[in-house]
Amino acid sequence: MAALCRPVGEFMKRSLALAAATMLSGLVATPALAQEDKGASTESGDSGFYAGAGINLYFIDKDDAASGLPVSFIDQPSPGGFLGRIGYSFNEYFAVEAEAGFGGAKSEFEGGGSTLDIGVAGPIGAHVVLTLPLGEGGGYLHGKAGYASFTVERELNGVSAPDLDADGGSFGAGGGFRAANWDFRGEYSFMSGDVSSGVLGMFALRRF
Repeated sequence: MAALCRPVGEFMKRSLALAAATMLSGLVATPALAQEDKGASTESGDSGFYAGAGINLYFIDKDDAASGLPVSFIDQPSPGGFLGRIGYSFNEYFAVEAEAGFGGAKSEFEGGGSTLDIGVAGPIGAHVVLTLPLGEGGGYLHGKAGYASFTVERELNGVSAPDLDADGGSFGAGGGFRAANWDFRGEYSFMSGDVSSGVLGMFALRRF
């Protein structure tokens, strides 16, 4: 018998999204750091390694998330994850990146006498990134393509349910702002495979 589920973890999800937005806006509002690194940026040029960290929200397909369970979703599960990212920029237009992390806030649902928690674990990915600078102000648009993977962890009525393996091609786009050696980026990507998911990410990166 199917149990209708509704989210009860909206506060946690919104808090995670707000934390991501706050992190990004706060970092963008640090021109002093950019000024301190201005000389170093000029010397390093447009190529080199960079690294940083950020937050992803995974908007998992409702049917995929409920696969094999006696439940259905009204709203889309959107658990969070924390990731570290490292990359190499060949020039201001082309780079390659890899990332890995761990799960964060879970999506919580209840209804029909059932409760269900949805989370992610072990997110990894590797992408080719193409960037289009927008004038001289440091802003840019970017697109990326590659591979991504994570595990969907599920717990029904306090009992672990079978995990789902999400892996496959990943394609996305976004934009950001560069200030000397700092790079602040927001992006949205979609990954397709046995489990489909949209991924909203916000990252702060620093070039070495």
